[in-house]
Amino acid sequence: MAATHADGGSDPIRAARAELRVERRRVVDEREAFRAFRGRVSSIPDESANAGPSDPAASDGFAGVGGAMSGAVGGGMDGRGDATAASGSRLVAVRDAYQATVMSVPHYEAEYDDTYERSVAEEFGPEIAYALTRTNCFHEEYKHSLLSAAETAVQEREAFLDALESEIESVERARSRLEPIRTEIDAIDAELGDGNPGDDESEGELRTPTFGALDACRTRTAALREDCDRIAARRQRVLADHERRLALGDELDLPEYCYQKLEVTYPVLGAVGAVGDRLEALMRRIEKAMARAC
Repeated sequence: MAATHADGGSDPIRAARAELRVERRRVVDEREAFRAFRGRVSSIPDESANAGPSDPAASDGFAGVGGAMSGAVGGGMDGRGDATAASGSRLVAVRDAYQATVMSVPHYEAEYDDTYERSVAEEFGPEIAYALTRTNCFHEEYKHSLLSAAETAVQEREAFLDALESEIESVERARSRLEPIRTEIDAIDAELGDGNPGDDESEGELRTPTFGALDACRTRTAALREDCDRIAARRQRVLADHERRLALGDELDLPEYCYQKLEVTYPVLGAVGAVGDRLEALMRRIEKAMARAC
């Protein structure tokens, strides 16, 4: 499992921002592809009037597909349905529309690389996939169900885009708040000095801040730790909101999905943790210096 903290030499937030840009572009492409597919399907006439006894759903409508599927789909889909679909020109038109839109997004091969039959099963469910690839006619019930499923796919991408926008805002906010903390840590570190004699000081006389200056550094460091705690708490609230709004899977949340290629599972919390580690080390250094100054 990937680590949840990043080391001080990495920049997990920058990497997270790059991944979010890619994911947002892909989701927008998919949303527009499903919109285009829905538009094409709406212009394809159904073939209800041409239904024959060879069609397993001819007498029962779309509900009949579920019964016919119990044996055919239960054994898995292996692409044999394409030949059946080819006998219905309207079903071929649906397939062509899907391939020209959804299966033509730039990242399709890299991200999915599914066959037509498997892709429609993943996106629309096994019953619609059966109707599109294992029957002879494009019935009215099939068309209505397919249009509804395509609209649902669009809405799901819209919801995911909203979550991505929230995530982008959260990551950017954390970056903008952590940067001045890092700058302040560097400033305090410089004030403490390196413990070596100065050029104009006698040998053995070290450059050390006064007790009052050290106490001021301790106060500033404690305030920075509180800032880090607030950043982490706000980030946790954002993650909880993502979990309420999205259903990506029982064992998957938005950061795990978006950042699965990164070395850290939660890059923002990892960055906060890395800054927190620096603050803890700085506080120990200050307190040791104060003990020596007493």
